[in-house]
Amino acid sequence: MLKEITVETLLPYRKKLENHPVYKAVESSKDLRYFMEHHVYSVWDFMSLLKYLQSVIAPAQYPWVPMGDASVRRFINELVLEEESDQTHVEGEFSSHFELYQRSMLEIGADTDPIADFVSKAETQGVEVALKLPSVPPPSARFTSTTFQLIKEGKPHKVAAAFALGREHIIPCMFRSILKETGVSDRQAPIFHFYLNRHVDLDEGSHAPLSLRLLNGLCDHDETKVREAIDAAKLAISARL
Repeated sequence: MLKEITVETLLPYRKKLENHPVYKAVESSKDLRYFMEHHVYSVWDFMSLLKYLQSVIAPAQYPWVPMGDASVRRFINELVLEEESDQTHVEGEFSSHFELYQRSMLEIGADTDPIADFVSKAETQGVEVALKLPSVPPPSARFTSTTFQLIKEGKPHKVAAAFALGREHIIPCMFRSILKETGVSDRQAPIFHFYLNRHVDLDEGSHAPLSLRLLNGLCDHDETKVREAIDAAKLAISARL
C-alpha cells in the first residue's frame, strides 16, 4: 500500500489537464476576457485553502508554542506573504495575487463586477449564499464549491492534497500552456503575463516540492490518510476538467 505521495502519483490526471482545450481557445482579447471572468474565482479561493493550512500549521494564537516542522511553518508563512502582499511589476508596489489578477482583468476590459459582488456577499453572508448569485459562472461555482467542501471537512491532509497536487504542482504547466498558446501578447496584457510568469517561477522554484513535503508530513505514512489525500487531489483536479 502506498504510504507516501510523489509527483508521479496523479500523473494521468495531470496529463489530462495539460492537454485541456481551453489553453488553445484563448486566441483573442475577447477570449481572454471570457477566460479570466471564469478563472478569477479559483484565484480567489486559493487563499482560503492557504489560510486554512496556515491556521493548522502556524496558527495565530497565544500563548504561542512551537509546532511541527519549522521549515514547513516558514514555507506556509512565506507563501502567505507572497500571495497576500507580493511585489508587483511596479517597483516598490505590493499587492495580493487576487487583487493583481483583478487589475489584469481591467487592463483587457474584463468585467470585475461579478467577482466583486461575490466576494462582498461571501464576506457578509457566506460562500454558499454567494455561489448562488446569478452572475457567478456555473463552472466557477462548481469548482469553488469543491474547494470549500474540502475545507469544511476539516481534514488537513485532504486540504493539503488539493493545495499541493491540485494547485502547486499543476499551475506551472497550466500557465505555461496558456503563455505558449494564447494569441494575446504581453504588450496587450502585461499584468496578466506578469501574473502567469510570476506563478510559474514561484511554484516551480520552491512551492511545489515544499507543498508535497507538507502533504506527506500531514499524512504521516498513514495509509488511510494517504488514500483520502489522493482522492481529494483527484477531486480537485477533476473539478478543472
